[in-house]
Parts: sequence; C-alpha cells; structure tokens
Amino acid sequence: MKRHKQKKKKYILFTILFFLFFIVIFIFLNQKENYGKIEKYWKDLGNEIENFMIPKLSPYDEELMIGINRELEEENKELSEMLEIKFPEYQLIYATVIKREIDWYQEITINKGEKDGIAIDMAVISNHGLIGKVIKTTAHSSVVKLLSANQSNMKVAVDIKNKTETIHGIIDGYLIDENFIQVSNISKNYNIEVGDSVYTNGLGGIYPTGIYIGTVAEITYDSLGLSKVAKVKADVSYEKLRYVSVVDRR
Repeated sequence: MKRHKQKKKKYILFTILFFLFFIVIFIFLNQKENYGKIEKYWKDLGNEIENFMIPKLSPYDEELMIGINRELEEENKELSEMLEIKFPEYQLIYATVIKREIDWYQEITINKGEKDGIAIDMAVISNHGLIGKVIKTTAHSSVVKLLSANQSNMKVAVDIKNKTETIHGIIDGYLIDENFIQVSNISKNYNIEVGDSVYTNGLGGIYPTGIYIGTVAEITYDSLGLSKVAKVKADVSYEKLRYVSVVDRR
C-alpha cells in the first residue's frame, strides 16, 4: 500500500514537471525571432499535444449542436470564399488557424510551414483582404503577425484609389478602440474621399500589388497639418479568422 502511494506521488510529480517543461519551452520559443532546428521540432510537438488535450464537446446537447452547425455553415462559407481568391502571378498556400495569442490582435499560428513552402515575410490574406505576414516558421506550422499588432515592422505601402487618381500612403498603425487601420503620409494636395478603396502597391518587396485592405471611413490631418491621415475600415474580423492563404511570390 505504501509502495503504491509512493508510485502515485511520483507519477503526479512527473506529470507536473512534464507540463512545466513544455510551458518553459513555449515561453522561450515565443520570445525568439525565429526557431532553430531543435526548437522547430519542439514547437510542432507542442502544437500536437495542445490539440490532443483540447476537451471534446458532447454531441448530445441539442443547443450545442445547433450552435456547432451554425458555426460549420459560417466556416464553409468562409472557406468557399477563400478558394475563390485568385492571384494568377502567385501561388496561394491555403492554411487553417490552429492557435491564437491571448491578445487576438497580435499573432495567430497556422497549420502550414516550411514543408508546405512557407517562408518568413510571406504575405497572408483572408477572404476579406490582407491580414499580415509570416514571422516564424517550423516544419509544419507558422506564426503570422497581424496588421493590427501595431509594430513598426508592419508598415505597408498602399494605394488609395478613387474615380480619377491613385494616391500613395503608408499603413503605420491600427486603432484598436475604433477598429480602423491608420494610413498616413498622404499629401494634403490630393483629394481622397470616404468610400475610396485601399490596396497594397507592391513597394517594399513583401506584399504583392493589388491586395485589398479596406475602404476609407474618415479623413483627418497629422499633428502639424502638413499631410492627410485616413482611417480605413477593413472587412477582416481579426477575432474570427479561421482560414487564410499565404502568398508565395516565388
């Protein structure tokens, strides 16, 4: 009896240490700019363990099943719209979102990686337009930094198009409280209007030309009054991303 209790305590202690080990590794990996070979293996293994441990929902709850069916219908619609997107010059790598950070506006993890042809700095889109770029990769997964992350390395050169002209600008932030993408560096001599469409213009070598971003919702001026600032409403719901496409420019 005593020996049995000792074995049980050892088993519990081993289990606790095992999970603490994985937590430490995950924290360490997420702080690095990219992963080494061994780190990539552990990251993929951790994703598999995390997916395995997610509790399975009971199929016998009628209300739950109604909710699940509604969710599946939305997913099917989103996936169908994603498959309709075409960029003749580039290859699209379709992927599923498998993990999100606690702050949903920062990063997502997708289920495709280096073995699927994904590399760092590839642009990532949803069925409603540009959402960000790949910043980390393993063999079977990748981390995507979202446009809404408000980081200096997420600046994107864009074109604002109206009926008569194309106007250049730079995405330099995301206004979380208002759900607007901020586009600055717009000459005050140009006439932009609410409803004008915004697209990537290809400058910088990361984001291909012509990826839809959103429409102008509000126009203001910078603090010195020297240039215009556009608040752009994106069609993307960052908190509801399920399926994405990675744009392979190679």
